[in-house]
Amino acid sequence: MFEDAVPKIKLGGLLPLPIIDNAAYEFYRLAPPGVMSVMIPVGLSEFSAKDVERVFAPLDNYLDQLFERGVHLVAQHGVPLPILIGVEAHDRMVAHMAKHTGLPASSTVLAVARGTRDLGVRKLVVVNKWNDSMNASLAEFFAREGVTVTGKTVEELSPAEFVKLSTRDNMKLAYELGCKAFDDHPDCDAIYIGGGAWLSEPVAKELEQQYGKPVVCNQTAMIRDQLKTLKAWTPRQGFSRLLGLA
Repeated sequence: MFEDAVPKIKLGGLLPLPIIDNAAYEFYRLAPPGVMSVMIPVGLSEFSAKDVERVFAPLDNYLDQLFERGVHLVAQHGVPLPILIGVEAHDRMVAHMAKHTGLPASSTVLAVARGTRDLGVRKLVVVNKWNDSMNASLAEFFAREGVTVTGKTVEELSPAEFVKLSTRDNMKLAYELGCKAFDDHPDCDAIYIGGGAWLSEPVAKELEQQYGKPVVCNQTAMIRDQLKTLKAWTPRQGFSRLLGLA
């Protein structure tokens, strides 16, 4: 009884912002039936290594809560946190998450870098609201997958500033920055719209149709990467390119 209604896969996630809205809405627009997102907000308030340390102080407690909910995988969501602490600290954190839970563990930045690689991208332009130091760190994660960041289009905003934008306004910002990135860097293979708090997949799909090149965003990369890890991925049609990739 109720077998069709029970989730078959539960993806555990630690999300950076204190309120979860667009991320949940977009997940259920894109994920296959039977997949549930189990989310804990960690409440990042500023882009600093000190604040990352604060929000992850109770990491094991977060992981225990996710484990108790029967998740099949645990993931650190959001790119600002790992690029603030750097590649080595990020890798240690993901390894700890896996060891503590006994489950596969991942992160948004890993999923994005792997998805970009799988699309065959070599020259990438990043579109986001982060500073130069954060984008330099981000480039290191892409470089490990053979992807070179050749440019960036940025409008710097703090978490507090960004969450005040309406969903319509953050999509408009993502689209405008995406157009500028393609127009200013016509030789790039693709762009990456960084930031899970904005509703980016519809923007990615529109930009792909307009410019004929892939646009990677967090939610598509995460859904594909996590389900591939669990050997449960089937390409999804009707969305941006990455979701249609095997």
